[in-house]
Amino acid sequence: MSRPADDKKPAAEPWKGFETYAQLCRALLPRAHVISIFDARGVLRWSTDSATAADITPIVAGALATADSAFESAGACHMLSGNKPVYVCWIRDNSRHLLALAAIACPPAGEREEPQSFQLVHTLLAPVLECLRRDLLARVALGKLKRTVAELNKMRRGAAVGSFDTLTGLYTRPAFESRVRLAVTSGEGSTGWISLYINVDQLHVINDNFGMRVGDSVLGQLGELLRGRLAPGAFAARISGDRFAALLPGNLDDAEHFGETLREAAEQLGNMQGNSRLRVSISIGVAALDSSGGELMHSLAAAETACKAAKDRGRNRVEVYRANDESLVRRFADINIAGQLHDAISSGRLRLDAQLILPFGNAAHLKRHYELLVRMIDEDGTAAGPARFMSAAIRYQLMQSIDRWVIETAVERVKACAGSFSGVPLSFAINFSGQSLSDESFGDFLIDRIRSCGLPPDIFCFELTENSAVASVARATDLMRRLRALGCGIALDDFGTGLSSLSYLRHLPVTMLKIDGSFVRDVVRDPRAESMVRAFAQLARTMSLTTVAEYVETEEIRARVATLGVDYGQGFAIAKPVPLDNLLTELTADPLVGAQRRFATGFG
Repeated sequence: MSRPADDKKPAAEPWKGFETYAQLCRALLPRAHVISIFDARGVLRWSTDSATAADITPIVAGALATADSAFESAGACHMLSGNKPVYVCWIRDNSRHLLALAAIACPPAGEREEPQSFQLVHTLLAPVLECLRRDLLARVALGKLKRTVAELNKMRRGAAVGSFDTLTGLYTRPAFESRVRLAVTSGEGSTGWISLYINVDQLHVINDNFGMRVGDSVLGQLGELLRGRLAPGAFAARISGDRFAALLPGNLDDAEHFGETLREAAEQLGNMQGNSRLRVSISIGVAALDSSGGELMHSLAAAETACKAAKDRGRNRVEVYRANDESLVRRFADINIAGQLHDAISSGRLRLDAQLILPFGNAAHLKRHYELLVRMIDEDGTAAGPARFMSAAIRYQLMQSIDRWVIETAVERVKACAGSFSGVPLSFAINFSGQSLSDESFGDFLIDRIRSCGLPPDIFCFELTENSAVASVARATDLMRRLRALGCGIALDDFGTGLSSLSYLRHLPVTMLKIDGSFVRDVVRDPRAESMVRAFAQLARTMSLTTVAEYVETEEIRARVATLGVDYGQGFAIAKPVPLDNLLTELTADPLVGAQRRFATGFG
């Protein structure tokens, strides 16, 4: 019989020191010959006879599937060669998960003697098995406690180099990230982890009205609230300024309840400051932590996304990130795409495409128009259109960078080829966004670029959506007038979707109306859409404006809008976008022949 060297010492880990249980087994079951302990994966951890235990190991491995599925079973009897019975007993934790297996091998029964039944043996050994179960649970808990204490000591030793925030007493962001990785990789929180992202609402207002001292006091009190409410195993950090994060073991419902109680407690921090009322509130995002999806800290961004949604939806609320909330999923996706877009801009992986805007037979002139469309080129060379990245570009304030890149690139490309198609009536439509319109320096940048490029200004037409123009009508009107004074065209895009389309139209110095595709798509099946397109065309003609029907996707739509008085059409039924460089190469080679070929199918 083997005897572990440290039998008489306190167990240093869960799988040492089981000699006492072996003796108890033999006292209750004298026929017990070899007693072995296996872990939940079937790995032999301790035995009174390692040679016999090696024969038992395959039996235990084959029986594991039964243990995982038969939760009400206590084990089974198996037979070794020579008619030797082995009683394999499951040892489960309080949640009925498999903790260990005890295998008791007995000598072979006589020729006419049946081995004792498993039920009888298990009943005899029940007191020993229960003591063993409790001992293992205590050893596992003690091991976790030791690891936690060791980690806390490690964090405490690192406090001098910035592991803890001095104002709130919580972790700093780097220490929090390290603690998160440790918790996940060490297997803590077996039921799962939930992340919370907490933001103090309008802290700048508190600082402006009551002073930084009061603002810091609010942050300190919020840190105290968090520390006082965290359950065992949970931890939190002040990650920057007015933002906090926490990681809780458990499920979404419990975490949402925790967030609500924290939010309500934060409201109570408000008080009278002189003659003014200090109001305190927080917005909280809650999300399940996905530790299997690559970079761990990136998976925490789902909680930040939910917090931003809470801000958008009125502040002082808790929002839970769920896969069926399309707005949250879109916002979360934008985080990834914004990073890709940043990389594409900085590394030059943007491309301009050009899409033909075709004149119908009743067009006042045959000037060719091309709308320039920006594409993002992925690292694998795939081109992605605005539908993929525009939401992220708008949300993360990247449109100004994109607009300036488009203008610079368009001017340089056209300028390089302009001598080859001089005298051919052409116009390139360039979009810019409401974000650029809000930039006070953008107007001067655009005017200076057109003046200095040496190209005839009427070769460019600048497009602005109706909603962007109306949102900043004074600045839009001023820039439009300056561009018109140079000779550039002005197109009002998505016309008809705004609430005040007609009232603003008479004040905006536009030359072209682009009828929104939502009307054009339905023009062949919805009499109201047809009537509106006809009305837009008639209104534009009385104001000497050119009209363009967007999203002309079928030949039937193309024929119908042409009969309604629309001047131009744009869409896949007319031409798909092509890289601008390819188009300029074709125009440079033979601009007039190219014009005839492209327009041959366009006249009614």
